[in-house]
Amino acid sequence: MDARISNPPQLCPCIILIYRIMKKTRFYPTIWSTVPFTPSIMADWYAPQNGSKELIMKNNAATSLKVSEMTLNIVKLAAVDADGKEHQVVDFPGQNPVVLKGIPSGCFLRSKSLLALPKGKYTALRFYLAGWGNQFIYRDGVEESANSFDSLDFAVENGFEIDGKELAEAKLWFDFAPYQWKRHFKPLSDLFKGSKSPKPRLANSFGN
Repeated sequence: MDARISNPPQLCPCIILIYRIMKKTRFYPTIWSTVPFTPSIMADWYAPQNGSKELIMKNNAATSLKVSEMTLNIVKLAAVDADGKEHQVVDFPGQNPVVLKGIPSGCFLRSKSLLALPKGKYTALRFYLAGWGNQFIYRDGVEESANSFDSLDFAVENGFEIDGKELAEAKLWFDFAPYQWKRHFKPLSDLFKGSKSPKPRLANSFGN
């Protein structure tokens, strides 16, 4: 038996180039993950922002019902201070429905008017809604009309303070449940289940 070890085969230069590119490339599966952030982007997001105020918006009922997305037809926006007093932020006459998505989507709302509030501490934002064009989408993909609410409150995590410092804008991030991957197969599962209407989830869950 010949015990000599032959030289390892030489790889094609093209394969080596592809390997090097793949090592530096980040991949985002479009079905299995809805999170578009990479660690470097998240590090930038958590870094101090001199030109903006970052606000995390929470609603307990939305959290318990696993809401992942809202479409709201907003007619008025108010900030609630530490004493429970409302301060109008801005009107939305004839506003088209606004889509609110959770933090994992990378989407947020910008507001400059919020920073023009009187000095003080604020704990929540109150969205006043029109009687049409409002909808919730749950993490499993089920959609439900939400036209029965006059207003919807979002608590601001740790509150926020207007102290007179000049900032460019406020960024509103909504703490919603991430979508489940199986929602992509919902149209197929509905086909096998028939045309049954899903049981309403909003009843007695949200207060006005």
